[in-house]
Amino acid sequence: MTDIADGVDAVDLKISGVIGFTGEVANGLFYSPCGGFVVYPLGSIIVVKDVATNAQTFLEGHSNDVTCISISHDGSKIASGQMNNPGMRADVLIWDLDTAKSNCMSDSPVACPPIFRLQQHLGRVQDVDFSCDDQYLCTLGGQDDNALVIWEVETGTAICGSPAAQDSAYSARWLKNRNDRLVTAGNYHLRVWQVDVGMPKLHAMDAKMGTMKRVIQCIDVTDDDEFAYCGTKTGELLKFKIDRDPIQSFNDPDRVRPTLKAYTKERFGKGVKSCKVWNNPSTGNTNIIIGAGDGTVALISEKLNVVKGYRAQVMGAVTSITMSPDGAGFMVGTDQSNRYYVTMAWDVELRATCHCGPVNDICFPSGCSDLFITCSIYDIRIWNSALRQELLRIQVPNLECKCIGITPNGQTIVSGWTDGKIRAFFPESGRLKFVISDAHSEAVTALAVCNDDETRPPWRIVSGGDDGRVRVWNVTSSHQQLLHSMKEHRSTVHCIRVSADNSQCVSASADGSCIVWDLQRYVRLLALFEPTVFQSVLYHPDESQILTCGENHKISYWDASNGQAIRVVGGSNKEMTSLDVDPIGDRFVSGSADKLVKVWHYDDGISTAIGSGHSGKITAVKISPDQSTIVSVGEEGAIFLWDMANP
Repeated sequence: MTDIADGVDAVDLKISGVIGFTGEVANGLFYSPCGGFVVYPLGSIIVVKDVATNAQTFLEGHSNDVTCISISHDGSKIASGQMNNPGMRADVLIWDLDTAKSNCMSDSPVACPPIFRLQQHLGRVQDVDFSCDDQYLCTLGGQDDNALVIWEVETGTAICGSPAAQDSAYSARWLKNRNDRLVTAGNYHLRVWQVDVGMPKLHAMDAKMGTMKRVIQCIDVTDDDEFAYCGTKTGELLKFKIDRDPIQSFNDPDRVRPTLKAYTKERFGKGVKSCKVWNNPSTGNTNIIIGAGDGTVALISEKLNVVKGYRAQVMGAVTSITMSPDGAGFMVGTDQSNRYYVTMAWDVELRATCHCGPVNDICFPSGCSDLFITCSIYDIRIWNSALRQELLRIQVPNLECKCIGITPNGQTIVSGWTDGKIRAFFPESGRLKFVISDAHSEAVTALAVCNDDETRPPWRIVSGGDDGRVRVWNVTSSHQQLLHSMKEHRSTVHCIRVSADNSQCVSASADGSCIVWDLQRYVRLLALFEPTVFQSVLYHPDESQILTCGENHKISYWDASNGQAIRVVGGSNKEMTSLDVDPIGDRFVSGSADKLVKVWHYDDGISTAIGSGHSGKITAVKISPDQSTIVSVGEEGAIFLWDMANP
């Protein structure tokens, strides 16, 4: 096996920015208590963002996707849990939030490793929460574990634990005025726990629910600790009185038990995913803000009626609600990775958005480093790379965009879709320009735009599909014409690159071959064979060599004149997915399934810089035209911007 050619002096790539938000995490969006920062998960990292300057810092330490987050009440610490493979330890990490805040405001950030790594749960950590005085932390295991554990925050040691319930528990919350009592809920149960640290002991008391059988998904407790409000999978909001007896001997009867008091008559679509208790300062009344699976955000009165005029609709299921410390409004996060700010007058403003599924491809307009284009499930998006903001979204419902390109003068965005069509759009408005129907019998998986002058048609597109065909299209102002269909690949075409003079192109396929095609006579010129699934291919800028990568974990150099292999370099310990080379040809960049972005010296074949941050397979990497930035996209929906390392 070829060894991985990482240089001894390889430096760490610096992350200059991240676009993304894992909206599926329940209660994953938080304001810091000071109100100046927002904290949220993105795959396996935690992002701390300065609200005023948009500066970001990143907490890296989890080995898999983050599943829950909590911030201490004094704003000094973050606790986060993760998922893992069944039967393996799922860690809970405690972080120093003060250091992360200072890194946001500093030009020379310091390392911010986790303070403690708490290992107790198996498979998944379902929820975490700090006690009211931040002395203790409760952690709740997932379905395979289902254990409730109490930790001392100062030392990171476990105090006591217990099975959370006979069925799965999904949420845990401490009471707001005492550190010896908390509430958990899940499938058909709600439990109020008494914690005795001195013994140490955990004692649960089940709430009386009568004939009510509900799956509870979220909890919040009133400021006086008298009631808990719970959202259910069937769309009701339940109100429980949560007072209970202290721990007693086995012979003493229970005098006070938690009890279901009321529930909403209205059912919210797709369940109540999140809820937050809010005390109205003008009236003194206790209200509940709920977020539903159908995107409804509503204000519920103490009598469990929807307050008229206080209902809004957002895009995606509302999984997080966090109150702004200044009391002017609150922020909600949705499972479609959108973040909205809602004022207390119920005016809704979209603050941030990103892809909610795997990002499949990326491209820069020729000579323009300020913008880049990405494609994913349902949509294509244009981003401002400096501000990390979305400028335009082009949506095609119920379809996935597999590949994307842009004409040399930037007047047309060309895209390939899972329905076998090639769609072209105007980049200023996102309006549809033309559609090539039945471009391929299956999904269009690869595209390359020839270096023709679009202002003097015709110009050409080369496409590849799941059917193994490579097709050349002539595009005029009035119609699109198939020039030739070349069928030699026996499996999916993953990548196509066109030479600078438009005389030939090279296609990489899953059948273990890369074929160089003559674009004048439409015949095969060369074929490169290797026992692998080729994922990416590119020409060196002087077109004397061809570079390939694939599932054999290797990067291969080929002679472009005779198709002979020149060199094979070990690129990763997992599948290699993407390559891009700088215009000079001194360096190239790779992305792989091991979640690492690497910068390579072309002639030496050694990596000079390595970037870690993705929590899913990297699907595409691109170097900006000014060679200052690398943009990488991954299966987790994240877009990372890296400072290009010096050669």
